[in-house]
Amino acid sequence: MNLRLSSPLHRAAVHAVLALLLICSSAAAETLRVAVAANFKPTLENINRHYRAQTGIVVLLSSASTGVLTTQLQHGAPFDIFFAADAQQPALLATGNKSRTFCYAVGKLALAGGSIDDLADASRSLAIANPVTAPYGRAALEVVSRKAFSAASKRKLVRANNAAQAYQFWYSGAVDLALLPRALAPDDAVAIPVQWHAPIEQHAYIARPSPAVTRYLNWVRSDTVRSLIIEAGYESCP
Repeated sequence: MNLRLSSPLHRAAVHAVLALLLICSSAAAETLRVAVAANFKPTLENINRHYRAQTGIVVLLSSASTGVLTTQLQHGAPFDIFFAADAQQPALLATGNKSRTFCYAVGKLALAGGSIDDLADASRSLAIANPVTAPYGRAALEVVSRKAFSAASKRKLVRANNAAQAYQFWYSGAVDLALLPRALAPDDAVAIPVQWHAPIEQHAYIARPSPAVTRYLNWVRSDTVRSLIIEAGYESCP
């Protein structure tokens, strides 16, 4: 049976297709692409689950060390937001525009696999994130470089690509100890005194401002999300 273009059935079908295309287009426009330092990825995944449940908006994550993600952004990676593990890289990307950066968490270090005294034991191998590209690696290197642990200067020190990989090295048994972000460490990990390393103030960089990004960041700055970040093992920003 042939349908005339002016028939009610045909017009209804056309309207349905147009509505579907509009919905798909709107959903695509609301998809956010976010780069996140490895230490904060599990926490942000939890935050995003809550956000999607409330809004239906998809947030696509790409995770690596802060240094690697900074390089990707400098070469045109299409991220809307970057959650770094320090303040320096977002400031570098923002080139002086402070309105494009903000603090979202302050990190803490913890030792998995032993006691503080074990940091002075050269027979105990240790994993840390790469100090060249990972802020938590830099903080960990400050800790093991303390005079109190100089007896272990010849220990096997394994530099992982990022904090998450440092955890995997320890969890798999490849090393005895690991200096990790508190948020990634096991419950029985030993807290490292914050005065043993430079503050780990984590900042975000708004790479591509848009209404969708603004709505998402309003959520990230909410009391609900602040509670989720603290529960994960971080401290509030100054």
